[in-house]
Amino acid sequence: MISRTRVVIASIVVVVFAALITTTYRMSLPDPAESDRYLSLSIEDTGAANRVSGIYLNVRLFDTLLEILVFSVAVLGVRHYLRHSESVILPELSESTVVRTAATLLGPLALLLSAFFALFGHLSPGGGFAAGVIAASAVLYAAIAQGMQITESQLDPRRVAGLEKGILLALLIWVLVPLAFGQTPLSDL
Repeated sequence: MISRTRVVIASIVVVVFAALITTTYRMSLPDPAESDRYLSLSIEDTGAANRVSGIYLNVRLFDTLLEILVFSVAVLGVRHYLRHSESVILPELSESTVVRTAATLLGPLALLLSAFFALFGHLSPGGGFAAGVIAASAVLYAAIAQGMQITESQLDPRRVAGLEKGILLALLIWVLVPLAFGQTPLSDL
């Protein structure tokens, strides 16, 4: 049985914590004047049909670039540890013909949708993160349809590593080239 003192102390801690959270939330509310300035942006100002995408691309895109850098470092770390780990025996997946057929049909469609989101995400909701999730789903569909061993054999690790590094390098060049011409990178795409 829990003593009454412990219950009172726990209750006080919970109330104080809730008060701190509420105070912090109320102190961090956005300034209405700043919100009005962003809401007044139009298609002509941002080049995007969606206001959220326009604000995101013109103001917050560097955050996304740093997220890509963090994810890239995380992938490199995981690859490093997996390379030095013992080989794992993967169990055979026992899917029906229906699942394999559906996965075979959905894989290319997922890659096409991923490319669409990556190319046109700045004009409407979507973008790089959604495109990456959809592309990863396409690889998962291939693993379900063909089996993990066949999928791994088709994805040559050196080629995948080169592709990862090439995409990251192209992204960095795309960001830094406007600086060489005295322009702000990634503004009004």
